[in-house]
Amino acid sequence: MKKKLQAAAIGIGAGGLLLGGYIGAWQHGIRIPSDFFLPATAAFTFAATVAVFALIALERPSHPSAKATLHLNEEPATNYIYPFTGPKVVPILARPDMTVGEMLVRQSAALKGAPDKTSLPIALTIRSSNRKPFASITLQQLFLALKPFPLEHVLLMNEKNNFIGYIPGKRALKEFVGDGAVENIDKYIVKVLANPSEKAVLREIGGATSDDAISEAKDTQVAEAQIWANEKTNGLVIHRGLQPIGYINKVDLLRLNVGRL
Repeated sequence: MKKKLQAAAIGIGAGGLLLGGYIGAWQHGIRIPSDFFLPATAAFTFAATVAVFALIALERPSHPSAKATLHLNEEPATNYIYPFTGPKVVPILARPDMTVGEMLVRQSAALKGAPDKTSLPIALTIRSSNRKPFASITLQQLFLALKPFPLEHVLLMNEKNNFIGYIPGKRALKEFVGDGAVENIDKYIVKVLANPSEKAVLREIGGATSDDAISEAKDTQVAEAQIWANEKTNGLVIHRGLQPIGYINKVDLLRLNVGRL
């Protein structure tokens, strides 16, 4: 109601100024036509029009300006990050000294149901060991066992649990199951774990390396600059401290930043 009264006052004031101009002209000897009532009508019409536009302007919702920076650990950035850990993620650990059964036994409850009824994404961590190298055939059997389930992430870690590389789960199942699986596992996992300097090959299959990592405390503009610094980068692995906690792909990061312009 207050805004409507303000709009009306603005309109009346505008009309009064217009009508006052005609009256002032008449008082100063400027000839006014006999049909003076027409300017008066025009003045009131003008006043009504101004009042309508004033009301629209007053009732227009105000939107807070976008934050100058948005950090990766803040919403809505967190909505674009696929987490590696948490109550809605099934973690599986694979080490060279474990059998496939031992790798899966801890999550037997989550995996015992029908695959099409398993909705929680799986994050597989493959950790190397100085004592024993991975057997490619063992990893092939592991990926075959996980094929019916929603494998979302594959993390490659060294024996000290330091991050080496990342492979999207769907791409991992494509490359590591079926024809050429053993050769691909040897190229993209076994050799990379044994010699992390070869980690750049992971980008060939849509993966990321430790060079494609960024702290969650950084903002999205810094993250985008890091993406563009290397055209082969597919996305960024988000770190909290020294541990990887999630992944954001290039398309989602660019979409996030464009949406804030």
